[in-house]
Amino acid sequence: MFNCLFRLLPKVKPIFCRWPKINLRKIFEAYQIKGREHFEGLLTLVSSSSGGTYAIISFSLLRTPLTGSNDLKINKVFPINTSFKLTTDNKGSKTEQQFELCTDDDRPSQYCYHPIRTELGSDEFNEFCAEIDSCKRTMWDGGSPSEAVLNFRWLDDYREIGEVKQELKKRESEYIVYKDIVIYCATWNVNNRPCWDNKNTLRPWLACGEKAPDIYAIGLQELETTAKAMLNGNQMQMYATQWVRKILENLHNGVEYEELQSVRLYGIMLIIIVRKQLRQHIVRCRVNSVARGVFKTLGNKGGVAVSFQLNEANICFVNSHLAAHMGNVAERNDDYKAIDMSMRFEENGLQLRTINDHDHIFWLGDLNYRIQEPIGQQRPGPMSDAQTFELMLQFDQLRMEMSYDRCFKGYTEGEIKFAPTYKYDVGTDTYDTGEKQRAPAYCDRVLWKGKRIEQLEYNGVMEIRESDHKPVYAIFRVKIKTRDDYKYKMVLSEVLKAVDKRENDSQPQIITDRPIIEFGLVRFNEPVIRDFNVYNDCSQQVDFKFKVKDLPNDICEKWLHVDPRSDSLMIDSARSIRVRMLADANSVTGLLKKICSTSDRCDFDILILHVRSGRDIFITVTGEYQPSCFGLSMETMCRTERPIGEYTLTEIKELMLDVTPMYRVPMPREYFLLIDYLHKQSGQLKGIFQSYDRCQPLSSQFNAVRDWLDTWSDDKFPGTPQTAAEALLLLLDLPEQALLEPFVDDLLATRSKADAERYIDLLSEPKRNVFKHLCLFLCEGIERGDYDANNIATIFGRVLLRSSKCNVTIDYHSRCSEFMQRFIRIENPDTVVGGNGLSSASLQT
Repeated sequence: MFNCLFRLLPKVKPIFCRWPKINLRKIFEAYQIKGREHFEGLLTLVSSSSGGTYAIISFSLLRTPLTGSNDLKINKVFPINTSFKLTTDNKGSKTEQQFELCTDDDRPSQYCYHPIRTELGSDEFNEFCAEIDSCKRTMWDGGSPSEAVLNFRWLDDYREIGEVKQELKKRESEYIVYKDIVIYCATWNVNNRPCWDNKNTLRPWLACGEKAPDIYAIGLQELETTAKAMLNGNQMQMYATQWVRKILENLHNGVEYEELQSVRLYGIMLIIIVRKQLRQHIVRCRVNSVARGVFKTLGNKGGVAVSFQLNEANICFVNSHLAAHMGNVAERNDDYKAIDMSMRFEENGLQLRTINDHDHIFWLGDLNYRIQEPIGQQRPGPMSDAQTFELMLQFDQLRMEMSYDRCFKGYTEGEIKFAPTYKYDVGTDTYDTGEKQRAPAYCDRVLWKGKRIEQLEYNGVMEIRESDHKPVYAIFRVKIKTRDDYKYKMVLSEVLKAVDKRENDSQPQIITDRPIIEFGLVRFNEPVIRDFNVYNDCSQQVDFKFKVKDLPNDICEKWLHVDPRSDSLMIDSARSIRVRMLADANSVTGLLKKICSTSDRCDFDILILHVRSGRDIFITVTGEYQPSCFGLSMETMCRTERPIGEYTLTEIKELMLDVTPMYRVPMPREYFLLIDYLHKQSGQLKGIFQSYDRCQPLSSQFNAVRDWLDTWSDDKFPGTPQTAAEALLLLLDLPEQALLEPFVDDLLATRSKADAERYIDLLSEPKRNVFKHLCLFLCEGIERGDYDANNIATIFGRVLLRSSKCNVTIDYHSRCSEFMQRFIRIENPDTVVGGNGLSSASLQT
């Protein structure tokens, strides 16, 4: 059916060589049906490299035909645990070759398989199922073990793994290097002797080898096993502290070391010491212990362990004291198995990491395995030559038990060329001459498990005689997995680009011919239009829309309009989109505010074109706004020394951000020009202030008036009194802050003109002068009968006392009108003067 897919199937297998925690057992071709389409894939039966547990990893094919392992992506992981199910109920199936996989109460995943073997490397369904059954039997012989025993933590690196992480794992060889470090493992049963309190050196035990080690792992047993001491926690802690001090004093010279971690279980103690400069590369340091001995819980026997990550490698050290006496071989094996199976290291609050989940494991301690020579073959006399040691080791219980896989499966021990380390008369090099005359034995051992470990030395130390055991040490050179940051960044960059390209290729997408829309010079109240095109160049219909942003809670800013906001594109089709820019009375305030809040050049907006099930496209809308007097505050206009039209946007921005009370003129020239023109139009002003609505379109002559004001033109006014009135109201209404702010609330609360004038006098000089001269101008018009006082009070009250906080009250408009009535009510025109003593005559100056 799809035989061509797997002609290159052998290229798939190398992917598992790059994943050290996984062994590949079987590959099975399967596909999934979704709707009217089917998707080819692979099911792989894998096991943990440390043994014991199995899983099925489902791969999908990123492209066909398959060209190599980079074309595979993990989409689901099924641990073969107690809840794992593979069912072949064909009732209602679309095909007889249909089956389901599920685990951990997940919804079943349906797969189909081809009725024939498609390639020599791909197994038939029945063979695949048989292999799964075989794995289940291997795990569950003797009953159903708990999930704690059947550890599936090794799958965490592959379950729910992102595509980027998958690709990085495949390419680890390109950025992983291996750096040598020296690890010094030492073990000593101190036989309840407080050797830390004497002047005898421990350097013959702890400072061997030519090169100073990077890491020390020092295990002590029988620190103090008397019942009295074991029940006295403070005394035991004191012993432990003194031992750490003594050990730190007897390490290699010329190197700064520090204690990384210590862990103690009664008389069993493990101390990890590292070079100071190495400490920064160590993370996730965890400890734990497993008690054995009396009732399997007392702790006079058992094990302690330390786990940590150095660079990219996980390292574990275990110190154990196993069951004693010649005949207790099975008990020793049981102690080992209990420690190996029960030792867990906390990860995110859970006891998950096991001893075997580490890359490098070092197991040391008084393992208590004896030399069990056949009766009549015991070698009498001193034992001082290697040949004698080798003959004795033929009867070493540990070696025999390991050969039968009864303990320490997968561990290695170096060649022993030193004398048995137990049992000596204390203070001598003489084996036990006491009543029991225990046979010499290699009780004290150092074993290891993992790759890239080389033992450099393995020896006992005869010079130290404080205990009935001799200390033992082993020195290792370990190649630690380390990430080359420079190479990693290079690979990561390539992976991100490749993954992004694959995602883009598989997603609906459109392209645009103009990622930047340039409006050029934009002026107040002059619309500018730009069009751009979007194209669908993928093999399916594409739906798009412009995404609503949090601010301004729309697809674009108020000064922009986009049409259409959403649409659909058929295959190989295009659509023109129009963007209209208009800085008008409703939007110029926001535009100026945005300009002031931006440190560099201010783009008008960024549109987000969202493609359904695809990636977003960001379109920058830019240009340069030509400043105008409309929207600027009275203070800003009073700081100018030349017409607004001659200023750059940057210069106007500096004036807008200036908060000093320094002004070049007492009130804006633009305001004065409009008042002066209207003042001279006596007899033609009737009805010019009938109504005002900033949302209504401006008159056709407005832009000419704008230019006249922005240039301080000496030419004849280019409009009518109605246009001048329109411009005057906009000049007062458009600044972000109303003319009578920040005292609007206070002014509306006053009950008389005298009370209000106290607040008016607190306004900035430009605002105060504009308000008083405006009231003077309006009073004159009312006196001449050009305006209706009530109408003027209503219109100008709402403009001058504009407040988003106050206008929600029911009586807001009436209060604004009442306030204005106080200042435009006709009294004695000859005595009404402005804040600077300027009379109406000065308006014509």
